[in-house]
Amino acid sequence: MKEQPLQVNSEIGRLRSIILHKPQDELHNLVPNNMERLLFDDLPDFIIAGREYDHYIDILENAEVEILFVDRLVAEALDAGGVREDFLRKFFADHNIDDEKMVDTLLSYFMDFKDNLSLVRKLISGLRKEEAPNGLRNMFHGRNGISDFFILDPLPNLYFTRDPFTIIGDTVSINTMYAQARHPEIRFAETIFAHHPRFKETFVHDREDARFHERSDHIEGGDILILSEEVVAIGISERTNKEGIKKLARSMFSNGGTRNLQYVLAFEIPAKRAYMHLDTVFTQLDRDCFVVHPLIEGELTVYEISKNSFVGDKIQAKEIHGTLEEILSEYSGIKDIRIIRCGGSSPVDAEREQWNDGANTLAIAPGEVIVYERNRTTNRLFEEAGIKIHPLPVSELVLGRGGPHCMSMPVYRDLLD
Repeated sequence: MKEQPLQVNSEIGRLRSIILHKPQDELHNLVPNNMERLLFDDLPDFIIAGREYDHYIDILENAEVEILFVDRLVAEALDAGGVREDFLRKFFADHNIDDEKMVDTLLSYFMDFKDNLSLVRKLISGLRKEEAPNGLRNMFHGRNGISDFFILDPLPNLYFTRDPFTIIGDTVSINTMYAQARHPEIRFAETIFAHHPRFKETFVHDREDARFHERSDHIEGGDILILSEEVVAIGISERTNKEGIKKLARSMFSNGGTRNLQYVLAFEIPAKRAYMHLDTVFTQLDRDCFVVHPLIEGELTVYEISKNSFVGDKIQAKEIHGTLEEILSEYSGIKDIRIIRCGGSSPVDAEREQWNDGANTLAIAPGEVIVYERNRTTNRLFEEAGIKIHPLPVSELVLGRGGPHCMSMPVYRDLLD
């Protein structure tokens, strides 16, 4: 496919180009000792997870979507920028490795990799102490205790490409992740948009050099939903705080975002693992149709932010209340909004299927979405509402607590008529 510039002004426009990461050896490097710290509830079978992900790729390729892979983009950016050493030093710092001797020894090891693609893939999979040369292994032997098997932790969450960065219109937000386990992923995003020939001219909303874990503002891509050219919704959640939303909103109104941005709507959702991002309880299926978890069906607290909300360093957001249906109708101009409950009318099915990402769908066109096959009640309701579904059979991918929407970063969508 011919290379397209960035263009994402909705959640449902025909999908043309997307950034993905197929999970590989990094899942094999999850162990009971590190899985909670690395944000997993169980240990996926990495071979089966890879096969499941291949099916996901097949669905997208059959829809003629151009697929770009994170590891190749980072490698190509390093090739183009000639910045391997600088990148590695920052990457080690993201892992909280600051000792000068440790950094220099690690640097020597990784600079010997023959090509940047194999280097990037090793950084993603993690470096076991058992596989390192004796000198390097001995240096890190007691770091974090002898029961810690890794010099560099794996990055098992990278297949959720929605979170580290977000394409908004023709710009990109480099997000500030809440958990230490995901900080190194941001370095990949920074490298791509600083050095990759296809993306280096993109306006970046956040390019601070401050250590990510030292910052008070947090925002993750799963909390950012582009409802239209005029409205961007952002969740105030377990992973995204008001300071992060304020910072991104100010930048979008000042520097560009969607084509005709009028409002940023900040939705309060419970700060719980099960509802970690806005897109785990709410995604768009068609122009007038949304799937929601019953949790957010009642009256919501939402903060309306416009360009006029900023007065100096302060923000004067307008607090609004109403049901999701009322708010979506008001800000979309669509009178009859259709709401499909994740799990239908059963509270048991709702909890079970939301936990398994029934409300986390990826639209590849208006009224056409990718879903996890296992959420059968919700999927049946989609079909009854005239939504075309592409069911993805999964048992292992779901253990990371993310669905088709989480596993995607759209680069280009057609504009809606």
